[in-house]
Amino acid sequence: MSDELPESIRAQTGRRFPGGTYTVEPYRAWLLADATADQPGDAAAHPLHAWLAATAGMGLAWDELFAWFGATAEDGPMFGEHETALHRPVQAGRCYRVSGGIVSVVRKRGRTACLFDLVEYQLELHDETDGGHVATCWNSIVFPRGGS
Repeated sequence: MSDELPESIRAQTGRRFPGGTYTVEPYRAWLLADATADQPGDAAAHPLHAWLAATAGMGLAWDELFAWFGATAEDGPMFGEHETALHRPVQAGRCYRVSGGIVSVVRKRGRTACLFDLVEYQLELHDETDGGHVATCWNSIVFPRGGS
């Protein structure tokens, strides 16, 4: 496989997700708080809900996203890095609008001479009630592309 990034994959940079909405159901907020040893019942949901809401509301399934890059789950894509910037607390019972897209795609060669594509994407979370910016989530996926 070539070290050159195919045009069909390079062209995904800038592609927007369909987007959608996600409601932080109170029972899910309670379950996540309980699982993380947080105090269930507070109006503010655990900050992890920002990532859960963003990925659940991006408007496509993981298999669909993988297909944008000529891959399937069987190819072994891996979650890379993640960072969330919270601009205000995620609230239980609120609905959030999700938008975002592909920020960059680069082909790299690892230490063992294996090729992989590193795809970075960003998701924005806005409160559906007042439009306020709640969170920005940066993520990456590593797509293995084979040996040397």
